[in-house]
Amino acid sequence: MPRCLKTPEALIFLVSTWIALVCNTGFWHVIASNKPPGTLPTVLYLSSFLLVEIGLISFVMMLLVVGRPGRTVLGLALVVAAGANFFTARYGVLFDPGMLTNIVETNRAEAYELISPTLIAVLAVSGLIPAIAIWRYPLSPRRLPTALMHRSFATLIALGLIGGPLYASQKEIFSVARNHQELRHMIAPINILSASYVSVRNNLESPPTFQSIALDASHANAATENRKPAVHVLIVGETARAANFSLNGYALNTNPELAQRSGIQLLAVGSCGTATAVSLPCMFSNQERKGFDRDVADNEDNLLDIAMRSGYDVHWIDNGNGCKGICSRVATVDVHSSHSETICPDSECYDEILVENLQAVLSSVSKDTLIVLHQLGSHGPAYFRRYPETFRPFHPDCRSANFGDCSQQEISNAYDNTIAYTDHVIAAAIDALSAHTDDFSGSLIYISDHGESLGEHNLYLHGMPYQLAPSEQTTVPMIVWLGQNPLGHGRTMSTCTANANATSISHDNLFHTELGILGISTDAYKPAMDIFSDCRTGIHLADSRIATQGMTVSPLD
Repeated sequence: MPRCLKTPEALIFLVSTWIALVCNTGFWHVIASNKPPGTLPTVLYLSSFLLVEIGLISFVMMLLVVGRPGRTVLGLALVVAAGANFFTARYGVLFDPGMLTNIVETNRAEAYELISPTLIAVLAVSGLIPAIAIWRYPLSPRRLPTALMHRSFATLIALGLIGGPLYASQKEIFSVARNHQELRHMIAPINILSASYVSVRNNLESPPTFQSIALDASHANAATENRKPAVHVLIVGETARAANFSLNGYALNTNPELAQRSGIQLLAVGSCGTATAVSLPCMFSNQERKGFDRDVADNEDNLLDIAMRSGYDVHWIDNGNGCKGICSRVATVDVHSSHSETICPDSECYDEILVENLQAVLSSVSKDTLIVLHQLGSHGPAYFRRYPETFRPFHPDCRSANFGDCSQQEISNAYDNTIAYTDHVIAAAIDALSAHTDDFSGSLIYISDHGESLGEHNLYLHGMPYQLAPSEQTTVPMIVWLGQNPLGHGRTMSTCTANANATSISHDNLFHTELGILGISTDAYKPAMDIFSDCRTGIHLADSRIATQGMTVSPLD
């Protein structure tokens, strides 16, 4: 081997070329599918992007691969790039700081579902084996001045690989990059390194001082008003998209049980994020999506704190991936440790376990109570694990966590089965409340944290950067059953419909809508953000209808 190839710089260029060609197939799919018509010949077009990508990766590696740890850094870069590319190419996952937060906060069971023989094979062939080869690559010893000269020269070459094509093919490159901003989250391992840097920097910043808000919160309790206690159940769904609810016009009957219940209203609303790590804290915060800061939300009172301060008995019952700190100051039950052969046959429980725990709480209600049920819902890719054998109305359904093992129809059927099972869980919770009408007045809201892609635009799962996310990931269902929750004005929630401007409703409205339903008085409450504020001010809604495709709601009497 020539002596010039026995240098770390030559090894960096070789590894960067391998990563660019083999560990970025998701990136190349977007590039090849979006060549501007009437421009460069295809070979020159692809070559321009290849040189820029090799230049970017090698430039970053020139900065990181230094001294004895250099081979280890290159090996890790290979494995990380191979893993990131698998999820980008297979599911359309983009790696930004939000996605890294979501990965860090996922639980072990969800992480195991993503491990498949295909993933292991891809990691071995495109990552581990080349990483082992790095340790066998011959490197000649050299003095420090020579090493600095070689590194400086190689860095200039890397910059030239970036600058040359950008200058010669700027029309094509900038056109594609401008129209496909997701590309900046697709070049592995730079996407992981960039997202990690931002996440570490944010975590090193001093957290804000805890802020108590709505200190004036109060409500007229049942004893004071000489009435039955009010019980409100808030079901937080997981990964349910509005498009697949038959109550919203979906062709398949995914809501057979709720369709048989009276007083049901459904709205398609905008989510705060595309992943639980963002959406869940945002839903319970008085912050709005635009400008939402997770650090601020983690260090100030949320809806549960305010409800408890006003005198409510507050419970959080969790079958999901934790409450992201929301429930840290209220009574919490984690049902994952439940022992039920029918509802919890393996290491995780079906969501019916939430109803079982709900019934236990309802049996001992003595005051106004707020109960949050956090679902496992429709979390993928192992949709088939979210529902029991008795809830498989749509088949054949995908029975694998590896989408490559299933047809598109099987994947859709499995997802629709999760929605049908969620329909059963919501209906069972409503029935549990209805069974206690002599003991308390019940009401319920179900709302999902974010949606899911099922192959549209070659995307699967969720977690896309919000600005790039399709509507399938950002439009979620909100189901409302208002029972006989008293409102005053001689009216009840069961005869109340949402405000006419339903198309603008989002997670931003949930905080204030919940305060209104709970009857909590505080300066933090914004009536304009409460979708049922018209009911509380006595405005007649005879002409109001919810903008859904598949149902009719009753006007306010």
